[in-house]
Amino acid sequence: MLRQNKRGLRYLSLGLLMVTTALTVGAAEPPQTPTYVDEPIVGWHWYNEPVTPEEDELTAETQIPVASLPAALQKKVMQALTQEALDTAIMQPSPENAAKFMALQSFWLNQSGLFERSVQKALLQQPSLDYNLLHSHYNSTVPLQLAKTRQSEAQAIDRLSSQYGLFYFYRGADPMDNQMASVVAQFAEQHGIALIPVSVDGTRSQVLPDTRPDNGQVAKMGITHFPALYLVDPKTEQYQPLAYGFMTQDALGRRFLDISTDFTPNY
Repeated sequence: MLRQNKRGLRYLSLGLLMVTTALTVGAAEPPQTPTYVDEPIVGWHWYNEPVTPEEDELTAETQIPVASLPAALQKKVMQALTQEALDTAIMQPSPENAAKFMALQSFWLNQSGLFERSVQKALLQQPSLDYNLLHSHYNSTVPLQLAKTRQSEAQAIDRLSSQYGLFYFYRGADPMDNQMASVVAQFAEQHGIALIPVSVDGTRSQVLPDTRPDNGQVAKMGITHFPALYLVDPKTEQYQPLAYGFMTQDALGRRFLDISTDFTPNY
C-alpha cells in the first residue's frame, strides 16, 4: 500500500510538472520557499526511505501526457496545480503569478461549460433522465403543480376516511393543543371525517364539545406525546399515528397523502 501511495504521488508530481511547463510563458520564476523536499521532515520517516529500482523507473524526464491519465488523477493534478497557483499568487504577488492562476481558473470555467452543454445534449438523447418532465422548475407551472398535488391529497383523504376515523388526544389546558384542536375540528368537518376527541388531562377544549375523557385508551395505544392524531379503523380496531404536535390544514392534507402512499417520495 505504501509503495502504491508513493507511486501515486510521483504520478501526481509528474502531472504537475508537465502542466506547469505548458502554462509557463517565458516568465521568470519567483523565489521558491524551502519545503520538506529541501529539508526533509524528520517525523515522517517514509519521506526518507530509499527509492527501490522499480519506483525509480519514473523520472522527471519521463513523458506522460496528462490526458492519458485516469480521469480521477487528471482532476487531482489540475486541482493541486490550481491550488498551488492560487497560493503562489497570494503569497508571492506578481502579474506573472496572477496570470498563471487566471489561466487555470479559465480552464475550470471552460470545463464547467462543456459539462453543462453535454448534460443538455444527453437529456435530449435520453429524455427519461430529465427531471423537468416530472417536476417543472418554471415558475409559470407552479399553479398547475399545486393543483395536481391538492387533487392527490383530496383523493388520499377520501380513500383513508372511507375506512378510518380520527382520534385526537390532547391536553385541554395546553394552548398549543387547543390551537391544533381548531385545525383538526375544521379539517374533519370540511372532509366529512368522523372525529372522536379525547382529553388526557380532564380539561375540555371549547372547539371540541364532544370531547371524551381518557378511559385507558392512551395507555393501551402506548401514546406518550401530545397532541396526537390517530387514524382508527372502527371495524378492526386497528390504528396508526397520523400526526404529533401542531400542523396546519395544508400540512395535514399532505400527511394523509404520505400515509396513503406509504411515504413514496414525490421529488
